[in-house]
Amino acid sequence: MQGMTDTGTEARRKRARRTAMIAGGFAVAVFLLSIVQMLRV
Repeated sequence: MQGMTDTGTEARRKRARRTAMIAGGFAVAVFLLSIVQMLRV
C-alpha cells in the first residue's frame, strides 16, 4: 500500500511541476509580448 501511495504522490508531484513550468512559461511569454507591444507603440 505504502509503495503505491509513494509512486502516486511522486507522479502527482512531477505533473504539478510540469503544469507550474507551463503556466510560468506562458506568463513570461505574455509578459514579454506586452513589453514588446508597449515598446512598439
